[in-house]
Amino acid sequence: MTELLYLANFNVEMCEAEVIAIDTLEDGRSDVILDKTCFYPRGGGQDWDKGEILSGNSYFDIDETRLDETGTVHHIGHFTSGMFNVRNQVSGKVDHDRRLINTRLHSAGHVIDMAINSLELDWIATKGQHYPDLSAVEYHGTWQPEQAEKLKSGIESRVNEFIRGATDNELRFMPVEEMHTICRHVPDNIPKNKPGRVVVYADNFGIPCGGTHVKNLQEIGLVKIPKLKEKKGVIRVTYTVDEIN
Repeated sequence: MTELLYLANFNVEMCEAEVIAIDTLEDGRSDVILDKTCFYPRGGGQDWDKGEILSGNSYFDIDETRLDETGTVHHIGHFTSGMFNVRNQVSGKVDHDRRLINTRLHSAGHVIDMAINSLELDWIATKGQHYPDLSAVEYHGTWQPEQAEKLKSGIESRVNEFIRGATDNELRFMPVEEMHTICRHVPDNIPKNKPGRVVVYADNFGIPCGGTHVKNLQEIGLVKIPKLKEKKGVIRVTYTVDEIN
């Protein structure tokens, strides 16, 4: 199992680690496994980090970062110079611009959750897609089509009100049973045999989440909601973030 350094630090983008294994994939790329990592693997609707790992004169460019079912993170890419050996000490550096885009988009999705909660809608989030080419959050709940435009405007206004409030987020680790005291919704698939992470946004709004988040809500920037629709019982809120999409 790989130690995930980004879970305990909002801004970690560099790390020192030890090489545990190196494999060659069928497509010719290499798969580097470290004992710990600052690179976020795709999951929860948030895209993976890219970046580089280096040791001496050996350089490795990361194309993909993936997490398997055992909790091991796979850094997939290619060596541009040299090669690592098992037990080498290496340095990792995340692509800052890509991380920031993914983090702002992901955090904006959670502020939409906050807005919906503050407007006292009974919607429960079921899926998030926080990508530059598609940013949306899906919900189950009561739908009134005649209220769609009013809701769209109200959610957008409340989202940006929270962002302008510029409050700091907080990281907390707790068992699943305790999450119910601070989180509106706790997914059933969270492991119950170890502490989980909750990110606490403004107004003590707790979110069980393993993704990367802004430290201060103001970092997200202006959010717009161009579309709000319902289809087959699924309510979709499509959003954009300033200077991203």
